Order: sequence, then C-alpha cells, then structure tokens
Amino acid sequence: MEELNDFRRRIEKHFPQLTKSEQKIAAFLLSSYDQAVFLNAADLARELGVSEATIVRFARTVGYESFPQLRRALQHIYRVKTTPATRLQRKLADLKSGEGHILTKVAEMELQFLSEVPREIAPADFDRAVKLLLKGRRVFVFGSGPSRILADLVNIRFTRFGLSVVCMTESGRDLLDKLALLTRDDAVLAMGFHRVTGELVATIDYAHRVGCKTVLLTDTLRAHFQDKVAVVLAARRGPVSTFHSLTVPMVILNAMILAVAMERSDESLSSLKRMEELRAEYGLDVIGKVNSQ
Repeated sequence: MEELNDFRRRIEKHFPQLTKSEQKIAAFLLSSYDQAVFLNAADLARELGVSEATIVRFARTVGYESFPQLRRALQHIYRVKTTPATRLQRKLADLKSGEGHILTKVAEMELQFLSEVPREIAPADFDRAVKLLLKGRRVFVFGSGPSRILADLVNIRFTRFGLSVVCMTESGRDLLDKLALLTRDDAVLAMGFHRVTGELVATIDYAHRVGCKTVLLTDTLRAHFQDKVAVVLAARRGPVSTFHSLTVPMVILNAMILAVAMERSDESLSSLKRMEELRAEYGLDVIGKVNSQ
C-alpha cells in the first residue's frame, strides 16, 4: 500500500493534466486527507462543490480503478500516520520548536481550539441536542477509551440531577448487556473521536434500528454516522495527526450539563438536596468516612 509521500508523488505527477475542478479535489486530498478518509464520493463532492462524476473521474485520472480504491489508499495512510505513538511524537516536536514554556504553549493551543467552538456548533443544534436528551425516558451515555472519562462525568452529573442514566463504557460483548436494554423511548449521547470503533458502530447502529434518537459528540466522524444520528456536535481538537486533549469536548459537555440543569432546575435542585440529606444522614459528607455510632 502507498505511504503519504507516494500518494503525493502520484497526485503531483498527474496534476498538470487535471481540470480545475479536479485540481481542487487534489489540493483538498493533499492538505486534508485526514478529513477526506471519512467521506464517500457524494460527501466529498458536496464538500468541494463539484459533481460526484468529477470525483469518480478524478480517481481514475490519477491511476485508481475507482474512488473506493482511492479511499482505501487514504485509509491506509490515515492508519499509519495517526497511531498514538506518531501523534505524540508529532506533538512533542511541535512543543520543542520555538520559544516559551510548555505550559504556556499547551494553554494557548487549547484556547485556540476553544475559540472555535461557537463557530463549529450552531446554538440551534446544541439546544436540539439538550431537548432530545431530556425527552428520553433514560439517557444512555457511551464513551470508550479516553472518552470513558467524559461518559463518567455526564453519568455523575445527570444522575445527581435526577435523570435515569445508563453509562456504557464497556467493550466487546459486555457492552451488549446494556445496549440490549435500549428502547425507542430512550435517548443516546455517544462520544467518539478520530477512530471508528466496533463499540461506537454497534451503539449508533442499534439505537437507529430501534428508533432511538442519538446525539453524537465527535471531531472527524460526522460523515460516517450522519445518516443515523439526530444531532452531531463538532468538537474540533486540531489536526487528526497530532496528540489531542479532551478540553474541547469537556467544555461542550459542561455546557450541556448546565443546560440540562437549567431546563429542569426544580427537579435538579430537589435531587441535589436529597443527596445532601442522605450524605448528612449517613455521615458520608467526606468520601470514605462513616460516623461511628
């Protein structure tokens, strides 16, 4: 299979023979292959404002039998370039370059990505996501790998507000025990970034099959799941090929948690007060401490 440099040389070799529309496709694939890998021909055509036939013709012009074959080549490049080790290596190289302390650099990087949140997520989409979750009889929250931290956060907050939550952070067959409980009257909040996992596919696919509405918080997986979810909230965290933190999705989720609390403020406050009373009654205000009788 081709590596990224091989792919670049292939495109550069055929570039002079390409039409203007095809050159536009070539430029996008070279600069944003990590986004293109998730797009089918129709999605890519829509993204670039060209016809789907132009996408297919471009693939053949640069030497592929079909667009799916070109896409498979991009998927191979993506897998090679975005392993955890290579992403960390690239981020460390960025941090070593230039002047300034690492703390300052990382803080400035996070602030840059956070500043993009209002442009990436329309208020109407955010509000629709909140209402969808509140309509659910139960909220199933999915997160695997590093996203488990996000799922645990939502689980704790929503539960303390009095919502019925099913937290799904298991992998493999263990996930199915909880997923089988899902009904059309529930709602799903799924979090997945950068990689399409079997657990994420199973969660979204099964929710769609039973008629359950899903909110997806993601960075690059919109095109893969957009036909099966009700709302997609974009959590852009910089180039896919570099190391990422959870700061941006955490901020979006904190806003969602507070929005849920505002929508049902009486119930949320009542539930929290009940929690305070239980803590006082059983001497559990301090974690791990039980009053002696």
